[in-house]
Order: sequence, then C-alpha cells, then structure tokens
Amino acid sequence: MQNDNKLKVLVMTNEYLPKIIGGLGIVATHLSIALSQNGVEVTVLCTGNSNQLTISKPNDNLRILRFPKSTRYFHRTKQSFKAKAILNTVSSKGFTKPDIIHVHSTDFADTAKLAKARFHVPIVYSCHSMASQGALSAPGKNQTKLIRSASRIIVPSKWQIGATRRRYPNTNINKFSVIPHGVKPGTSQSMAAPTNLLYVGRLIPSKGVDVLIRAIGLLSRTHKDVRLTIVGSGLISYQRKIRALTRQMGLTKRIRWVKKSKYGAVQRMYTSYGAVIVPSKKESFCLVALEAMANGVPLVSTLSGGLKEFVNDQNAQIISTVNSSEIARAIKAFWNNPSLTKNRVRNAHSTAARYNWSTITLQYESLFTNLNKVEGQ
Repeated sequence: MQNDNKLKVLVMTNEYLPKIIGGLGIVATHLSIALSQNGVEVTVLCTGNSNQLTISKPNDNLRILRFPKSTRYFHRTKQSFKAKAILNTVSSKGFTKPDIIHVHSTDFADTAKLAKARFHVPIVYSCHSMASQGALSAPGKNQTKLIRSASRIIVPSKWQIGATRRRYPNTNINKFSVIPHGVKPGTSQSMAAPTNLLYVGRLIPSKGVDVLIRAIGLLSRTHKDVRLTIVGSGLISYQRKIRALTRQMGLTKRIRWVKKSKYGAVQRMYTSYGAVIVPSKKESFCLVALEAMANGVPLVSTLSGGLKEFVNDQNAQIISTVNSSEIARAIKAFWNNPSLTKNRVRNAHSTAARYNWSTITLQYESLFTNLNKVEGQ
C-alpha cells in the first residue's frame, strides 16, 4: 500500500470466491473487486481451501489473504478466527494501517475488534442476517460483538433493520445504513418450458422448501410434466426430512437434487428453467430473486421480509401465503398468463438494472469515505 491518498479498506469475510455459500460471499466478492477497480485499495482476509496461508493479487489494488481454519488461526469452540494470529501474520506480510475495517462474517468479530484498537479506525459491519442459532450460540455471541463495536451497520433492506433491533433493542437506529445487494446483468432470457421449475438457496425450514415440495405434489395431479430442481445445501436434519417427504409423495422422478455448485455454474443454470420459485417465510433480501430478474427468468415469490422492497406484482407472480395450496395456485397463475408473465419479466429486468454493482459500489464507497473523514482521523 504505497499511495497514501487512496482509501484503504480491510475486508474480513468467511466466504469469498471460489468458496461462496450464499449472498454473503457473492456480495463480499463483487464489492471488493468493484471497489478495487474504482481505485480503492482493498485487502481481503478470508477462509482458504488450502492447509496453509495463500496470498494472491488479482489487480494492483486488490490483495487476498486466505487463511486455513487450522488451530493456528481458528478457535472451533468459539467459531472465531484468532485475532492476534491473524493480524500478526497480516502485519508480517507488509500490511499497513487501513482507513476502514469492513466485516461480513461473524467469525472475524475478535479480529475486527483488535484491529479497531490497533489501528484506531472504524468498523463497518455488513449484517446479512441474524445468526440462525440464536444470540447465545457462538456465532450469536460473535455477532453481538460486531453489533456493539461497529460504527456503522449496513443492512440490505429496511426489514433487516427491524429484525436486528428486535434482537438488539438498544442499538442506536443511527448506526444503520441500508445498501441493497448488487447483481450482474444477464445477457440472455429464459426460453425453457414453464413447467421446468428451479429453487436455489439454503435448505433450512425458513426457506419453505418442504411446502414447495408439497405444492409440486398438488400440481403433479393435473400437470404430468411439472419438474423441480433444488439447488443448495443446509441443515442435514432438514435435508433428510425433505428428501423423505419427496419419497413419501412419490415425487422422486419429478424433483432433482443438486448440491450447491460453484457460483458461476449456478448463474449459468438460470436461463435453463421456466421459472425460479422463492417460497421463503423470511428473507433479509434474497439475492436469488434479483438474479432471476437480471437473467430474464420469470419469478414466483413471496413478499417475505426484504423481498417486498423490490418484488411486486408488476415484476413477479406473488405467493400470498406460504402454504402448499397457495404456492400451487401462484404457479398455475404464472402458467395461465403467458402475456402477463412476459410483461413481468420485462419489468423485472428494469428492476434488476437499478441494482447493478457499479451503483451499489458507489454507495459503499461514499459511506466509507464519509465515515473515514469523521472517525478515521
């Protein structure tokens, strides 16, 4: 880091390309790349697939340090990276003082807190969702540290502000900033059969996959060509439950299971399907819905949580209630109104265009710059 006039951001994230599980990793990757292309000097600390530290420099402004989750660097009981080990290693590689510490993942809470004390610079925490295991779990305790130590908390939707303050009611509302997720524009449009349906996301109860499977069972009574591909991974107990449900309902030939693939492979899948189904009971944002819009794929979705801030009946077929009959009704309505669907896809593409990464990146850059002027002196 030689140019002192450049804004310097230290990013901490468990997920980073090629290790992307969900929206957190997609945002951390695209944002850091876009910031570096804008002239911001970005150093990324993330989890690596190797059993030793690896360092790469994709461009002049971006450096990535990938740490193994070994006992040297990671405390498994606390589900937290060891702050001194991480920062001492980073320092030994020539790293100098950042202007902003930007944290995406709770397992870097201790590292961020120590870095704040060592460098006297603010922490910005991108809170993608609440720790699912609860506030008393190891991830929950780490999240509490981040909520308390961050100068600014970025959330992807207004709904997520409410969800965060319900768990942390004493958090100052002025600490929050809403910056939605970005999306890459698609270059093609779905030409697949409408009965060829796709679900992408984590396999956990709040995503409503079990209810979707029951809806496919209802639809299969009158639509023999209906098919559903489920892409994702999640709780083992829940996966067993929904696979057993598939067998019980005689849907094994109608439902295809795909383990979470590499990010690029999932993006290429979208236009091979007639619609993306989002049956979620709650969402902080739902990047999958936005990706469907950007790729010209019809969207059938709930308005749960942050979804309602960009999904509406002008750009998607709405699932009004998360139950099997209502999901089936929404899918049938999508099938029965091809001209309306065509208009919705067009509107959805316009919606997605407002969330391009160049626009979202400028919002982050502006926040970082202003915060650095106020607190980073």
